[in-house]
Amino acid sequence: MVDQPDAFRKGLAIAARIGVELVAALIVGGGLGYLADAYFSSAPVGIIIGIFLGMAAGLLNVYRTASRL
Repeated sequence: MVDQPDAFRKGLAIAARIGVELVAALIVGGGLGYLADAYFSSAPVGIIIGIFLGMAAGLLNVYRTASRL
């Protein structure tokens, strides 16, 4: 009975880590896309590509984290 709260906290920590990794990857990808748009003057193209690349990187990190479990 004592082990149950520890397992819950461990699961909650893993879920929080996955969420943070997804959001961070999207922010970094979108930010790099925004900078590319500002540098090359190609308004929506860079940010769209950056968001998709960030999403792919975030999902890859989630897959790696989930495969370690």
